[in-house]
Amino acid sequence: MQIRYPRPLRPGDTIGVTAPSSGVGDAVRGRFDHAVSWLRERGYEVQLGECLDGTTHVSAPVLERAAELQRMLTDPEVRAVIPPWGGETAIDLLPHLDMAAVAAAEPTWMVGFSDISTILTPLTLLTGWATLHGTNLMDTPYEVPAPLLSWLDVATAAPGATLRQASPGVHRASGWDDWGVDPTVSQHTWDGTGGWRRIDRSDDVDGTGGLVLEGRVVGGCIETQSGIAGTPFGRTAALRGGSGADESAGVGSAGVGSAGVGSAGVSSTDVGSATFGSADVGSASDDSASGRSGILDARPGAGPLIVYVEAAGEDALSICRRLHSMRLAGYFDGAVAVLVGRTSAPDSPTMTQDEAVLDALGSLGVPIVADVECGHVPPYLLMVNGSWGRLVWTEEEQYLEQSLV
Repeated sequence: MQIRYPRPLRPGDTIGVTAPSSGVGDAVRGRFDHAVSWLRERGYEVQLGECLDGTTHVSAPVLERAAELQRMLTDPEVRAVIPPWGGETAIDLLPHLDMAAVAAAEPTWMVGFSDISTILTPLTLLTGWATLHGTNLMDTPYEVPAPLLSWLDVATAAPGATLRQASPGVHRASGWDDWGVDPTVSQHTWDGTGGWRRIDRSDDVDGTGGLVLEGRVVGGCIETQSGIAGTPFGRTAALRGGSGADESAGVGSAGVGSAGVGSAGVSSTDVGSATFGSADVGSASDDSASGRSGILDARPGAGPLIVYVEAAGEDALSICRRLHSMRLAGYFDGAVAVLVGRTSAPDSPTMTQDEAVLDALGSLGVPIVADVECGHVPPYLLMVNGSWGRLVWTEEEQYLEQSLV
């Protein structure tokens, strides 16, 4: 699959704000207004959609939400789309989005996480657009601790840029800011410490082996990704050079959704062709362009993946069940590493969250890195779906590079 990146965002560009899932209630409207003003103060035009109501669990009826998101994604004047936050049932939009029309349009940045990952992943897998996972509008005014990047850092990066992020060593272990009391708060309370952890049972789990792994980046929230894994909206094999020889109803086939998702128009973005980097997966490599360009392997399903997942709030047994389902659906096929977001979700009486991951994914035989900042616990590490990832884990340092190629 040829990954297409939006042109870099710059001041003067229009950022669209719509709520494909949950809208904004009166109690946090002050924070919403502040976040919009924050963007405008930095030189961006902000276009507010009509689908923002927070009265119930969705901002508007499904057809209205789908139409507004579709319009913003295909409007050449809108250079980024960011929802206020996630929600519960963004999955209901998927049959009503015309992915062929999106694929034919100039790419724009779609930003979000949590329930919004239900939309981000299909956008990348079905259109070839890179999408940006890891934050939302309401969190945008917060200062981001180094060496993490803000979503604007990523969206304004130059074409072909390589972005490096690592754990800042701090996180928010308890509580949330009351935006009703202070809607302008910009500093998180970092009351937790700790970095990334290897939890797999590999011989080199201590990192002394000098691990370097590369692959296309893809993933999202476990509770939502499990609902699309194995469907035409969640076949990660599309990023591996095709829909997979064993998937007879792969990306590009007819009949996926009433709005033409998976129609012939999708294939115009070269879904199924391979343009993966030629990096030696699992071996040390330098940062030269030759390590990330050219053909890795044109066979369907041949390219490597770095898969990230994160538990929003379900107990360990539920997460274990969902991860098993995702694995059976082929979601982790081709993974050379799995990154697991830090979570505050509860353990179960007989299983911890770490044990849930290992029960479902331990036999993959790949490095599994836990407590990555790609979950619901602040701060947030930005993941670019479709980017070429390079995970480095040594005794001295651990980091993730993502190249926009």
